[in-house]
Amino acid sequence: MGPDNEVAYIIHTVEDVTESIRLKQLGIEQEKLKAELQVEEKFSKAFRASPEPITIVALRDAKFLDVNEAFLRSTGFRREEVIGQTPTDLGFWTPEQMAEYANRLKNNQSLRDLEIPFRTKSGEEHVGLHSAEIIEIAGRRCSLNILKDITERRTLEKQLRQAQKMEGIGQLAGGIAHDFNNLLGVILGYGEALRDQVGHDPAVRKKAEEITKAARRAADLTRQLLAFSRQQVLEPKIMNLNAVVSDMETMLRRLIGEHIDLTANLDAALGRTQADQGQIGQVIMNLVVNARDAMPKGGEIMIETANVELDEEYARQHPPAVAGSYVLLTVTDTGTGMDAETQAHIFEPFFTTKELGRGTGLGLATVYGVVKQCAGYIWVYSELGQGTTFKIYLPRVSAEVQPKSAFDRPLSYSHGSGTILVVEDEDALRSLIHSLLIGNGYAVLEANGPAQAIEVSRRHHGPIHLLLSDVVMPGMSGPELAEMLAPSRPDMKVLFMSGYPGNSVIRRGLIRPDVRVLQKPFTREALLQFVGETLERAPSRI
Repeated sequence: MGPDNEVAYIIHTVEDVTESIRLKQLGIEQEKLKAELQVEEKFSKAFRASPEPITIVALRDAKFLDVNEAFLRSTGFRREEVIGQTPTDLGFWTPEQMAEYANRLKNNQSLRDLEIPFRTKSGEEHVGLHSAEIIEIAGRRCSLNILKDITERRTLEKQLRQAQKMEGIGQLAGGIAHDFNNLLGVILGYGEALRDQVGHDPAVRKKAEEITKAARRAADLTRQLLAFSRQQVLEPKIMNLNAVVSDMETMLRRLIGEHIDLTANLDAALGRTQADQGQIGQVIMNLVVNARDAMPKGGEIMIETANVELDEEYARQHPPAVAGSYVLLTVTDTGTGMDAETQAHIFEPFFTTKELGRGTGLGLATVYGVVKQCAGYIWVYSELGQGTTFKIYLPRVSAEVQPKSAFDRPLSYSHGSGTILVVEDEDALRSLIHSLLIGNGYAVLEANGPAQAIEVSRRHHGPIHLLLSDVVMPGMSGPELAEMLAPSRPDMKVLFMSGYPGNSVIRRGLIRPDVRVLQKPFTREALLQFVGETLERAPSRI
């Protein structure tokens, strides 16, 4: 009781909220559980729908707990074959690859784009980039693994590197042509002159003939290198590939011998292509000879032709092929075949698997160059002990087959007349040309370059019937010189010669594609025929 006799009370109110708290906590847990379930559901959907192969593997025993559909499509396995198995059980990885993967994941707790090959159910080897994170599922430590199959990318990169290497070798081969052909021209020309001047002395004549034979063989090697580099002077015509194969069949049978069967399966409805017939014949011969050499104990060679359409998918998988209509030439043998390492080098100049003295290593390099120069593609398919197939795709055209031109006639020339201005910066070759022309009745003016040629023309008061000029010279090209002389000598005809490949000077814009070029090294007969034919024709625009 208080001082004023008032009574004081303390009232305690107790409310039992245990159940409320329990319900609230339960609600929170339910919300968390619901959220976790939603996350799990989203993860599950993403896991199943991902276009990239994904797997979940238990860390304790390295067994697959789950895999998505993309993994099954990529590897060829069924789900029941994978779950509960390890990558090594499936042959997906070797034990060594599995150990490397596990150690890296253990040390780093995650992996990013680790490149490891893997095998599909069929045993085919692919290249994969593997990424992983360590996660926990239902209290179990697992690795979440993502696989990116880069097999196609690696294949394309390899093909691109090979194409770039071949292009570089081709540029090198074409680059040596000018000086080398000038030297060969001098050797060949003086060798022929010496042979003709020794009369009936058999010993000296024999030596002169050996000189010219060696020069011609060297010129053939140069032409093969230029064919490889896609810079050889070709005369493409509309042609039927079947006719080329048929014309060569008898010769090829004699070439390969009786221990090898040759069959030709030619498409009667084969389309036409545009190519140099002589070079295509060389391609077929080189492929058949290589096939023969791969079958020392006998076998079979089959030559086939067909019309084919290359689609965008094929072109994408075989760069630098372009989709379109093609004529296909296939040469197949049942010989020893080649491994992948050999196939990677077969088109390189001077690469050969033959014993010393049995080949130059230029046969397939020539094939490669001719096909590329025809805007075509060549692929090789081979396995050791299973034979080899070469497939050549040449663009199909709709034009009609062209008849043989006048230039297909054998070389012939007659005694000439007229004045010729020879412009050549290689002194020895210029002197040889002078000697050959004088010996056939022509009057010759000489110049060691464009500047001297202009001065010689200015000082010479008589007619100049022909300008015979090198294409590439210091300071001014042959066509530029011809244009400069044209106003003062409108009736002068022009013939160009070049040690550079013809297509090379065309691409550089030095001459027009329809301008005929005397290719170095040339024989006396070729020089005199070109000169005679040019003098007989009407003057034309450079």
